[in-house]
Amino acid sequence: MKQIEITTYVNNTLQEVDDILKRQGFKVIRKSKIKDIYKTLKYNELNKNNILNILSESVLIRYLKVNDKDEYKKLTYKNKIYDNDIVISEEKINVTIDDINKMNKLLELIGLKTIVNVNYDVIVYSNDDIEFCFQSVGNLGLLLEYENKNDYDGYTNEEILSEKYKMLKEIQKYGLNISNDIDVKKAFELIKHKFLSIDKEKI
Repeated sequence: MKQIEITTYVNNTLQEVDDILKRQGFKVIRKSKIKDIYKTLKYNELNKNNILNILSESVLIRYLKVNDKDEYKKLTYKNKIYDNDIVISEEKINVTIDDINKMNKLLELIGLKTIVNVNYDVIVYSNDDIEFCFQSVGNLGLLLEYENKNDYDGYTNEEILSEKYKMLKEIQKYGLNISNDIDVKKAFELIKHKFLSIDKEKI
C-alpha cells in the first residue's frame, strides 16, 4: 500500500487552530516531542546548492516522547523519491536503539557529522474521518502534516502531485490559514535558513 502526505506552513497560532478545529468536532488525540539529529559523511561538501542531495544520503537519530510517557529511540534512514524536489514516495528504515548519546558518538567516530538538529512539538487532531498533525518547529514555525489513507500504488508521478494539491484544498475547507506549499522539508528549510543568515552577515 502506497500512501502520500503533504506538509505545509500554517499561518494561524496554535490557539487559533485549536478553536477552529474544536468548533468542527475535532479532538486532540496525541501529543509528542521529537528531537532529530541528522548525520552525514558529506558534511564538508554541504553548500546551499546541494542541501537536498546531502540530506537524501543522511541518517537521523530520533528521540520521540508520546503523551509525556512513552519514549522511543531510533536510527532512521528515509529513502525518498523526488520529482522536481517534491517527495513522491518515501520508505523509512528504522532501527531501535538504547542510547542516543552512544549512537551519536559511534556515528561521529566513523565519520558521520551532525548537519542539523530538528526539535519540534507535535499535536494531532482528529474528527474520526481525518487526522491533522501540527508541528511546532524550533526556528521555523508551525507546520501541518496530513497523510491521506488511500492507496496510491500504481499512480504516476503527475497523478500523485495532482492528489497532493487536492489534499491541500481539502485542508483549506476547514478554515485554516495555510500556505500553498505541499512539501515543506524541516531539515532542508533549517539548513537553508542557516546559509541565508551567513550570506546576510557577509553583506
